[in-house]
Formats: sequence, C-alpha cells, structure tokens
Amino acid sequence: MLSFKSLARQIFPFFLSFPSSSLIVRPPIRMPPPILIHSVVSNAAISTTATGITATSKFPTRQHCLRVKRLLDVSPDERAMIYLRGATVSLRDDTDVELEFRQESNFFYLTGVEEPEFHVMIDLKSKPDEGEDDHDQLVVYLIPPTVPDAEYVWKGIPDSPDELLKKFDVDKVMTEAEFGLHLVHHLRPTLIYLLDDKVDHTWLDTLYGDNASNLKFSTNALREAIHEARLIKFPWEIEEIRRATYVSSYAHLALMQASVKTSERQLAAYFRWVTACYGLDRQAYIPIVASGPRAATLHYTRNSMPLHQDALVLVDAGAEHRCYGSDVTRTFPVSGKFSPEGLSKAIYNIVLAMQEEVLSRLAPGVEWLEMEKLAIKILCDNLIQLGILVGTREELIELGVPYAFYFHSLGHSVGLNVHDVGGRSIYKIDHKLEYSPFLADRPLEANMVITVEPGLYFNDAYLNIWTQSPGYQQYFNMELLDRYRSVGGVRIEDTVVITHTGYENLTIVPKTVEAIEALMASPPLISPYSVTTASLKGMHPPLTCLQDALHL
Repeated sequence: MLSFKSLARQIFPFFLSFPSSSLIVRPPIRMPPPILIHSVVSNAAISTTATGITATSKFPTRQHCLRVKRLLDVSPDERAMIYLRGATVSLRDDTDVELEFRQESNFFYLTGVEEPEFHVMIDLKSKPDEGEDDHDQLVVYLIPPTVPDAEYVWKGIPDSPDELLKKFDVDKVMTEAEFGLHLVHHLRPTLIYLLDDKVDHTWLDTLYGDNASNLKFSTNALREAIHEARLIKFPWEIEEIRRATYVSSYAHLALMQASVKTSERQLAAYFRWVTACYGLDRQAYIPIVASGPRAATLHYTRNSMPLHQDALVLVDAGAEHRCYGSDVTRTFPVSGKFSPEGLSKAIYNIVLAMQEEVLSRLAPGVEWLEMEKLAIKILCDNLIQLGILVGTREELIELGVPYAFYFHSLGHSVGLNVHDVGGRSIYKIDHKLEYSPFLADRPLEANMVITVEPGLYFNDAYLNIWTQSPGYQQYFNMELLDRYRSVGGVRIEDTVVITHTGYENLTIVPKTVEAIEALMASPPLISPYSVTTASLKGMHPPLTCLQDALHL
C-alpha cells in the first residue's frame, strides 16, 4: 500500500510547479497549489475574465428582463407592463424577532435586489427618454419601501434614489407615492403581467378608480416566461454558481478531513462555518448529513445522531452566493476507510459508475430521459452481478425492480433555486400547479446548469414494499440483500454546466474510493482559519484556475 506521501506525488503533481500543458499526463486527481485554494474565493471583489462582473458591480439584470420580454411575445396593441413585489420580512410566531430574510428568486432575477419590501414595474413597450439609447425598448422602475424616519434607529438610513441607481441595473427609482401617480397619469398600461392570481393588485384597482375595468391582468404567461428564461444561464449567472460550487467543494473537502467527527450535527455546523469563512454565509438548502441507515432517507435534515466509525456518512450540502445556489453530495466513510469486507465499497462503486457514464455523454442535443434510462441499466447490471437481483436486465427493468434501490430522478436544474425552475411543462390539476418531469420533452442545451446525482439506497420501508409484494420476491436474493442493508445509502452529486461541446464540472471534490481514502489520510488542504479579507485582497486569480482541480 502506498503511503500518502508517495501517493501525493502521483495525484498532486503540480503542487510545486506548473509544467507546460503538453507535458502533463492526466493524473487521477490534480490539485492547485495551496495558495489558490486560499485565494480563489474571498470576501472582497472577485473579477472574472469571462464576464467582467465583480462582487461590487451592477448585476446585469436588464438582460434578464429583455429575455423575459421576448418570451412573453407581447401584442403590439397592448401597453404592457410586468409587476412584481419582492419578499417581505417574516417574524417568528408571537414575537417581533425577524426570521432570516431571503429574496424571492424571480424578483432577484429581474432586479438583483436582495433587500425586502421592494417593488418593480417593467414597462415593456415604452422607449427611454429623449436622448437615451432606445434599442432596449423597456424601462425598469424600482420602487423601494417607504421607511418612516422613526424606523431609522432600528433599520438604519435607506439608500437614496441615486445610490440605488448606482447599485442596480434599473432606469428609474421612484417612491411608492410618486410611482402610483406616474403609473396612472403617464404610463397608463392596458395589460399588467403578474406571477399568478394570488398577487394582490387591489392597490392598482384603487389607483385607476372608475377606469379599472380598462386594465387587464395576465396571471399565467409571466411565470412560464420567467421559468424558461431562468433555465438557460447567462455567463455572469454561471460565474455566480461556479463561485458557490467551489466554496461548497472546499467545505466538503474540510468535512472529509475533519480530525474529529462526532455527530451529524457537528459536521452540518462545520459545513456552514467553512462556507461562511469563504464569504458565503447562506445555504442553498438545509444541509443533509445522514449516517448509516439514515443515508437511505432522501431529505433527512434532523442531523441529530452520533457518527459511528464503521458507517458511511452522506453529506448533501451547498452554499449560495447572490441567491445563486450549488448542490453537491459526497458519501464517505467516517473512519477514513471503506469497510474491509468490501460491502460499502461495492455499493459506492456502482453509484460512481452510474455517474461517470452519464457525465461522459453530456452535451447539447443529448436527451435527458435517455440518461435516466442509462443510469438504471448500469444500476441493474451491477446489482445482478452482485447477486442482489435475480433475473435478466430486460425483465427487471420492465417490472421496475431496480427502482426499489433508486427512487429519485437523475438530476435537476440549478440556479436561483437549488431545484431551479424551467425545463418542465406547467399545468393545473384541481386549481393546483403541477409540473412534468425535468426535460421530459427537450434535449440538453448549452448554458444549462444541472446536477448529475445517481444514488443507491437500502431503505427498509421501501424495500419491504417491493420484497413483500406478490410476484416480486423471486427477483431479490434476500440473504445478500440483508447483508448490504447496513450500508444505508450512497449518493454522488456534481453541479455541471453544459457547454457548446460537452460539459464543465464545477464540483471539485474527490469521488473515487482511492482518492477519498488518500484525502482523508492527508494533512488538511483547506484552512478556513487563515481566510481574511486583508490576506486575500489583491490575490484573485481567474476562477478557471480550479476548473480541473481534483478532476477524477
């Protein structure tokens, strides 16, 4: 067995030097020099050569508005506008203590505003004022909340209109009172797009008075247009997701290398702390830290049990930046070594094979449903080879038997929501919105950001349904199945962006058995204690420096 020092020379060959690309023989893992790990993400502004967007510059949301406008395909006979209100502050029950605020995703998409109580009205047919460039054909009005002077002592002084214009990609800033008059006397829309029929527009009816009957509201088209717009990312959106995924990857690395692993709760807290040290203090979702049999529960968020040395722990966690999220899952042995008898290693390698085969085929034009079928075939073949399933691949898949071990989809879109919108048809059943499966009727396209997350689970409740159903017992080798139940579950999940020629994996965490064991036996690569704004200022290599880091 190689010592870590010997193995490191093979898997981290350019820790000490950067040979020319023509001389590099691709190793199992490539890590950047430690200085890149500490400097690629900071609390200060990060510039990117791809977009020119920095953490302190305007986020180009006007382009988002224009894309939505094109998708709405407004009739030239209408004076049409979009109205959205941002999220409001929520309070804990029976108290004045505020809950942590997070902006409504569609509102952020159109404005870039992360503060509460704002409104936006987008004039879709107006031209800008005389002397301004008129090719964009829309005007974005941002309406901040009216904050009484007495509230300043609690909330601070709000930004002035001039300050808001400098911060956000909008055309005009007006007070609530000013905008109401401007809307009625100057804009005079005939059609206003709302997200749905639950949006309160009584204030508009009041403003219009007797003329309210001339004002129409559309409550279906806007949601579909925004969802479609958000599915294909702009370059600056991809950079936000890249940053979130890199930082989340650092946190996963830190968890694997934690010198003390006592409980699920401890690892969940450590993940949050590491991402906060790298400037991302908000999670895209509640971290899932599930050890042993709990790893077979898909959205286990109690994170309340102690860790046992002979168990696997599944960590599904991702931070977000500027509301753009990440989604990364790794499963690793608490002890640092997969079980000597090979049970957990065998199950882990099945899931890895599923993911690697799917990843190898990703490109524009690929049908996602075909990738779903491919993953099931690989799962079925391997379970037959292990002896857990009995029968032919065709018969087992026809009966759906492999789904006893894998009961979720292969992936989803990632963006302003971790399970992002778009790629699904929207329809109503009994006045309730329902969605079709992801990309059920369209292929992958460039600049989609998706996850690839196969899994294999031994969920006792679900397995009992399958193995006790009449006519299905013959397809399961119960003696072998019971031996493997202790593994719990394995999931491996990467966030990737579809490129014009294939894909780019934004996730930079090891995932082969050998690489995970070597990493867990090594000195810590991530040192959140050393991350400070002062130490990182001016040290901002392009984010692409880590594109191939830890590539397996």
